[in-house]
Amino acid sequence: MHERHAQLHMKRWMLEFDQPAAERDFVRYDDEAGLRDARFALLVGVAFTAAYGAVDALVAPDSLLASSLLRATVVVVFVTSMVTVARWGLVRRHLQAASVLLLAVVLLALGPALALVGDFPAEYLRTSATVTLLGAVGLLRLRMHAVSAIVAIYVAIGLTLPGVLQGVDALGAHVAPTAGLAAIALVIAYALEKLRRTDFLRQREVEQERARSEEILHNVLPVPIAQRLRTERGAIADSAPSVSVLFSDIVGFTPVSEVLSPEELVALLDTMFREFDALCDRRGIEKIKTVGDAYMAVAGLPTPDADHAASLAELALDMQRTLARLSPTWPSPIAMRIGIASGPVVAGVIGQRKFTYDLWGDTVNTASRMESHGRPHRIQVSAATHALLETRYAFSDPQVVEVKGKGPMTTYYLLGAS
Repeated sequence: MHERHAQLHMKRWMLEFDQPAAERDFVRYDDEAGLRDARFALLVGVAFTAAYGAVDALVAPDSLLASSLLRATVVVVFVTSMVTVARWGLVRRHLQAASVLLLAVVLLALGPALALVGDFPAEYLRTSATVTLLGAVGLLRLRMHAVSAIVAIYVAIGLTLPGVLQGVDALGAHVAPTAGLAAIALVIAYALEKLRRTDFLRQREVEQERARSEEILHNVLPVPIAQRLRTERGAIADSAPSVSVLFSDIVGFTPVSEVLSPEELVALLDTMFREFDALCDRRGIEKIKTVGDAYMAVAGLPTPDADHAASLAELALDMQRTLARLSPTWPSPIAMRIGIASGPVVAGVIGQRKFTYDLWGDTVNTASRMESHGRPHRIQVSAATHALLETRYAFSDPQVVEVKGKGPMTTYYLLGAS
């Protein structure tokens, strides 16, 4: 994670990134784009080879047959390379090395081979090789290591041919133009690769910012709801015929808040709620919100869960065990009331700013009352939740509780798995 967000730097000459992972990502990205560019570059190579074949007839007409055969060989090499790049995975994985090998073959055919079969001026052969070199640098996504190898081959041919064709005394006149053209090729390649790497860095930064925004959004909203929010206008609302809702509240929180600094209090709540969040994630339960020291979650939304009541029952039992483990770190004794109810709800996102995913309906109100009318260290459930779990979990005897706003209700305390 640290490497992904750390500042990237390019080396001075060969331009590699100082982070190996980023360099591997760039090579993969650059080669994928290079595969797309390779076909066009090879077609251009075929066109220029054919065009120079016509010029051969004017420069050395006596050697037209032999030079035409060499040009045809180069065309066959280009066409074969196109097929190879399209079908052979080994070449695709080592595109830079394959490009160096191809250009070495072409440069040798355009230079020494033509010099052997015809009376071609050294300047003409160097021009042909220079067009090949600069065309490859401009059209192929060659990186500096590959360009350096190709330029070395070009310089070797450019300094060898004049001596072969015109004698050693003529070699000096060709050193400066050959070295100058080689330097131009290196400068062009350097500038193009640096531009590509800068573009890669910008794309990488955009992707990282997008991923960071996605992460923040998914921490606020469930993933399916966040995806709908991008494409749907207006309020998002869904009804669910059967889900389970949990409320929990810490008993003894007020005395604790009076003796701790704000930073210490928030740190204790953060530690506890982080563990609750992890429990929810483990069981596919959606945390809805926290309000002060209260915690609300739902099972069965937005991802359906046929056994939603059991999922919340296990969550509640895990929350009790978590509280028992963490409570010694608090400055005074604490306990927790938990309430669960099952039934239909309406869920959705409303508003334009600071929106959250929330639940509405009688089931939500009942779950809240199960918590507020419950007892410390106990999990109180509604009759509907009890009916879904009674064959698999142990419960207390039924009790009738006078619930504010709802009147007398039959409730149960969840004791554990039967």
